[in-house]
Amino acid sequence: MQALSENTIKNQVYRSIFTDIINNQFHFDQYLTERELMEKYHVSRAPVREALMQLRSDKFIISVPRHGYRIRRPNHKELMEIAAFRSCLECKFLEEYHGRLTNENIEELRKLCESYDNVSLESDFLRSWSLNREFHLKLFSYYGNTYCLNALADAIDQQVVFYVQIMQKQILSADFHFAMLDYIEKGNIHTASTLLRADIEKIPAVDDSFFDKKKEKAFENAWYSLC
Repeated sequence: MQALSENTIKNQVYRSIFTDIINNQFHFDQYLTERELMEKYHVSRAPVREALMQLRSDKFIISVPRHGYRIRRPNHKELMEIAAFRSCLECKFLEEYHGRLTNENIEELRKLCESYDNVSLESDFLRSWSLNREFHLKLFSYYGNTYCLNALADAIDQQVVFYVQIMQKQILSADFHFAMLDYIEKGNIHTASTLLRADIEKIPAVDDSFFDKKKEKAFENAWYSLC
């Protein structure tokens, strides 16, 4: 029971840090230390350390020896490269292995899409992103290639640190997903693949100066919090 309790606290700390990252409560050059986070969230060292290790594993933060942790600074070029990788991988597999999709698979994906209606991005970005992630991974899992599935999961997880900065005020709609499933059922795989590519590559046209402005804003917010 104690282990379960600690794990629950760890998850709560993880979510609290993640939420604060989204809300610009930490700036990119700020070091996150175990002691400061213990005081901020009023918890013991163990769940804070576990939460930080998980955040590092999920590529939200990086470890800086003898200093603590820092938020991974988004890089638009890297984001575009990940999107290009995903687009090539997911669309190619859909075109080659769509025949492995069953009616039951399509129905499962539709039910997942319906879950979007119960989520507001402004109130719960993590839930919204998780549903989007689950849809793409579930679709890909039906192709039966575990190695590529793991590579896709890693790519999607690397994207979230960027999306919390540039898309946190945009609703992650399931419209592309619903339409894509319709065309798969009709046997129009070309159009389904086109919709899938559009869904993966729908990234706002921003450059790295955007992230510099986010950094300046975070410093400003940190300064006002001291006044």
